[in-house]
Amino acid sequence: MKWQKITTIPEMKMYNKNFKNIEGIKMYSKVFRNYLQDCNKDALVLPDEYAMALVGVAHQFNKALAIYDSRKVIEIIMENLEIDDIEARDYFEYNIKGSYVGDNTPLFLDSLDDIILGEL
Repeated sequence: MKWQKITTIPEMKMYNKNFKNIEGIKMYSKVFRNYLQDCNKDALVLPDEYAMALVGVAHQFNKALAIYDSRKVIEIIMENLEIDDIEARDYFEYNIKGSYVGDNTPLFLDSLDDIILGEL
């Protein structure tokens, strides 16, 4: 996993096969990046292929971090790596969620629905 500083992300490239409106995703990602950069120029984000898993920005005192939906990240991993749910969860837990790359590491949201339904 190559973490990226918000200021060094290249123009949006789509890897996920499910994207229907690539131009809309590019705009969404650009607006998000601009906002996050305004809040925290050192914030880290996942590679572009995970853009559809973005939830928003979390604020704590003087820090702002990107938030990703854990379930959506796992679904993207499943499709892109062509692996099953269990393998994708393991990959996510070890390579993404389990990677601490400093104070600006993104946050991963486990939704209440996923917790209650035992999806995560």
